[in-house]
Amino acid sequence: GAMGGGPSSDGGPKDLRTVVIGMPGAGAKAIAGRIVTGQCPATPDEAAASMEWRKIPRTFEKLNLHIIGVGSQQGLWSRHLPSAEALVFVIDGSREVDSERVATLFNTAVTDCGLPEGVPIVVLLNKSDLVEGNQAEERKGLAAAAIGARCGAVRQCRFCIVSAQTGDGMDEATRVICGNTLTF
Repeated sequence: GAMGGGPSSDGGPKDLRTVVIGMPGAGAKAIAGRIVTGQCPATPDEAAASMEWRKIPRTFEKLNLHIIGVGSQQGLWSRHLPSAEALVFVIDGSREVDSERVATLFNTAVTDCGLPEGVPIVVLLNKSDLVEGNQAEERKGLAAAAIGARCGAVRQCRFCIVSAQTGDGMDEATRVICGNTLTF
């Protein structure tokens, strides 16, 4: 990159700072833990570990994914979002999508917490293991509509259906977060 010619200008791995936030009870910290360890956090200690920055080398994308699970604590959003290079917003896919609430919280995240312009956003519909596939798709559509209606096309959002519990969809979601769209 032309920016300052730091150590990464020799073609070494780029760093991608990814902040995982979400609706209350949606499992944002579990998602972060799953991405880092390949397992769903099973203990309070493991869940707490998600709230520290952790690094995952992604050899295929030639980047280091730095990830932190901030969850639904909005006080922490404004601390971490200004330095985010990717944002993951987690919604509980096992419950009816409350469009108004989803839109409001998403809007808070992207407009009120200092998220830089142009940061890619991946919206994860979590807990897909608890619903039928077509219902998950339907809820993904509702969430996308709610977020689109509120935020217009200002932000490029990608939507994935995942389960932190079983790991379903997590590999693909992680590739999407890393900006690797070769899955299409």
